[in-house]
Amino acid sequence: MVEGASPFELIFGRTGLAAAHFPRIAASLEPLAGSRPDRERFLMLGPVGELMGELASASGEGTAQIALLTFHAFHRWQQGGEDHEIGAGALRELLALGGIGEWQFQPPAPAGYLRLPRHLLWVAGAEGQPAEPVDGFFWVDGGSVANVLDLLLVLGVHEGRPGVTVIELASGPVPGAGHWGDLQVRSEGADFGNVLPGGDHLYGLSAAGEVLKLISRLFWHLQRHG
Repeated sequence: MVEGASPFELIFGRTGLAAAHFPRIAASLEPLAGSRPDRERFLMLGPVGELMGELASASGEGTAQIALLTFHAFHRWQQGGEDHEIGAGALRELLALGGIGEWQFQPPAPAGYLRLPRHLLWVAGAEGQPAEPVDGFFWVDGGSVANVLDLLLVLGVHEGRPGVTVIELASGPVPGAGHWGDLQVRSEGADFGNVLPGGDHLYGLSAAGEVLKLISRLFWHLQRHG
């Protein structure tokens, strides 16, 4: 089991925000049943605006980050509210795997959150900013564009921090191979190579293609092993 509380639990669970707001958001979506709303329509809903206002006053995060977290956290909750997890040993094997071969990309659920072992996979910081560990990622399948997976990478999760760092990524259509898991992304060196000084036992993400490659391998693993 991955140690520590998930970002959903820290931001939406323990604070009571999910229980207070998500059922009201779901009720406001009922008239739109059959035509899943895109993010812009979702964020225009009154109950969503109220929740975002509470988050802004509590966390001090920017509006864009709050909007992304709200959209993904709600859809994770709507799909049953359980996190998927992967252990350190399994993650190391997947990162070092030569390839996964023929497979059709398929998320384990329309939306959710997959937690990774903390402090094993890192993203280098922007200019003047420190690197941050990857906690996991939210995903929402579909939306207004077919064959597109909306992804939200979550970094820097820990108990003493009121917010998190998020990186948004949209996958685009699945390639002809059926997945991104066997791509070679970096022009030099092995994909998922360490991005920290002296962290030879660690791994890193340095490009969007590596994120898609990682997610393909993780979903492939979940489909095979549950």
